Amino acid sequence: GRDVQLMTVSVRPGRPNGAASSFLSRMIREPLAGQRAQVPVSPDTEVALSSAGRTIAGLVSAAQTSDKDWGARTAVNLPAPRTSVHEMAQALRKVGGQSAYDLLDWQIDAPVAKIVATWPGHVKGPRAAALGLEPDADFESIVREYVRENPDLVKRTASR
Repeated sequence: GRDVQLMTVSVRPGRPNGAASSFLSRMIREPLAGQRAQVPVSPDTEVALSSAGRTIAGLVSAAQTSDKDWGARTAVNLPAPRTSVHEMAQALRKVGGQSAYDLLDWQIDAPVAKIVATWPGHVKGPRAAALGLEPDADFESIVREYVRENPDLVKRTASR
């Protein structure tokens, strides 16, 4: 068997759910659609995120890599860039413009903030790199990928 440790996927299309991590997509997805979104953690909260595309590539690689190349250890952490919630908001501003950024409501939700604070913000993936898997360049590129792949869900961009 093989164990692929996924990072939080953001920006996911679809509706918000009750997961503590849901805001990591909601704070980008909803403002780009012209809707308000609560940010329940401090701007300096660090998280490790991966785009849907990089996550899928990691899963495909795990399924297709030879046993010899995979090696004896069964688990691999998929690579992910470190970003802060503040940097996420700045990426939203760059891609969606000030009007999208202004739809963020910075309101700490103590239980969510406490949960998120326990998650690793820095994840190293040397085994993933050895398998040819690379992290997303930065969070802005993740937001741009979401916009490119979901044009019907996006009402606000800096160029509109």
